[in-house]
Amino acid sequence: MFAHNPFARDKTVLKKWLLGSLFFISWMACASLVNARELVIAFDHTLQTSTSLDAMARSQMLVRNLATAGVPQAMFIVKTKGVDQKDRARLALYGDKGHLLVNAGHGHSLVTKSDLYVYEIGIMKANRILQGFSSYQKHVHFSYLHEFGDTSIQRELAKFLEERGYRPAFTGMNSMRGADQYLDQLYQQKIRGNRSVNMAALEAAYVDLIAESLARDDAKAFTLLGYSPRQFLVLQENDLAAYFILALIDRLVEQGWTIISAERALNDPVANPLAANRWGANGYLNSITRLPDERVAYARVLGERKNVIDSFLQNRIPGFIEP
Repeated sequence: MFAHNPFARDKTVLKKWLLGSLFFISWMACASLVNARELVIAFDHTLQTSTSLDAMARSQMLVRNLATAGVPQAMFIVKTKGVDQKDRARLALYGDKGHLLVNAGHGHSLVTKSDLYVYEIGIMKANRILQGFSSYQKHVHFSYLHEFGDTSIQRELAKFLEERGYRPAFTGMNSMRGADQYLDQLYQQKIRGNRSVNMAALEAAYVDLIAESLARDDAKAFTLLGYSPRQFLVLQENDLAAYFILALIDRLVEQGWTIISAERALNDPVANPLAANRWGANGYLNSITRLPDERVAYARVLGERKNVIDSFLQNRIPGFIEP
């Protein structure tokens, strides 16, 4: 048959390939509509003290810029140790603007403590302080539940939370989590030394570093899952966040992200890893990708990432990392 028409089989194969490609493209288009790139904005180290900005002025600027950027509801992860009247006013400000306050304990140390009773007391202390705020709904984000700690303590702590009506809050693992705190530390160092800072260049670097990191994390998740899961971008509540959050959100929206409310994600029975992984605070993506858990990247522990960030900053803002 093919002796008379040597291209017949090739045409048949090509036709099948084209039909398959069209099907795949159509499927991807539908998948992109069904699984839109949705993002929750979360803030860690809430209630940082005054630096170059007065603490209350920082909070006021942050909520104002979140509103301008169209963020419906951010998540503020709160440790309550040392909370004073000024801090309570800042928490009330976040709550009055509709942002979700999340219990992160009273002041636990993941390094020095491995005591179930201490963790339970810390969570209850924080609960007593936070329960007076309308936007607190007993969500708990407790890092020890997804660290490489004592599994028996983790099980008992999860049981304690469930029995007392606490609700899980989770964030996931951002590969550059804490990098924004490092940038802020460098910035504060310049300000204290009365050194000039190119704020336009710093804003561009801040936005690029975070947005590009999030894009890489999302691409990795898409490769593993075939769709983009809801992501949680964890930022630090600091001066640079207050200054640059509007530019950052604008960039993320340009990249195709839809910013959604924290409650919408946390209360979603499909997205919530409670069913798959119980009370894992930081293992959201691990719970749906089934990858091994990773240690949380704390702001104070950049590790090998510091060299990458320093090189990036040196190219973008020469001299910024120098004392």
